Amino acid sequence: MKTLVTRTITGIAYLLILGFAFFFSEWALVAVFSIFLCIALFEFFNLIQKLPPSKNTAQHIFRRWILPIVWIILPLFLLQYWCILQNATNIVVALFIILCLNDTLAYVFGSLLGKHKMFPKVSPKKSWEGFFGGLITTTIAGCFLSHIPYFQNSIFSNYYLWMGFTFLIIVAGTGGDFAESMLKRMANQKDSGSILPGHGGVLDRIDSMLIAVPAGFIYWMVVMIM
Repeated sequence: MKTLVTRTITGIAYLLILGFAFFFSEWALVAVFSIFLCIALFEFFNLIQKLPPSKNTAQHIFRRWILPIVWIILPLFLLQYWCILQNATNIVVALFIILCLNDTLAYVFGSLLGKHKMFPKVSPKKSWEGFFGGLITTTIAGCFLSHIPYFQNSIFSNYYLWMGFTFLIIVAGTGGDFAESMLKRMANQKDSGSILPGHGGVLDRIDSMLIAVPAGFIYWMVVMIM
């Protein structure tokens, strides 16, 4: 329970910082994402330093260049493009709310009901009960976004589209979480850092976002051209 309280407080502080950036100005948004990017890249390179030596040049290039660009830099720049150039800040805010809500609900369901581990060798604390509990309840909550004036837009015009968006974000976010967990396990590290109490490092906090943002962006683009 103490861990849940710590995680919740840190999560609220995280959302408040993002909320300030989203609603204050575009430059504040760029500044926050730039800080996230710098810290996440620092934590990432710290992790890969602890991996076994690269077997060949191709693996070295993948670790040092391709992976950080595709996995960290691209999603964070997509967020800036989405908000600033596409004027879709409300959808980005919804994405963060969905991820944080699912993270909390999955943790609660997993703590109370979790018996069947998803991938214990990668992330021993995550259970199928927690995953489906968070997925179902958060997807249901996602349909109510269509009734909140701030989130109403011409792209996601009904609750079916919002539920589809929520479902995709959760599944993609869970994949991102496992991807980072696998990297940490390979590097024999519990967390990517210690800057966020209850969560670890910035990379631990944004790991689900790194896959969810490209997935959500593609979904948004497809719906927009339909």
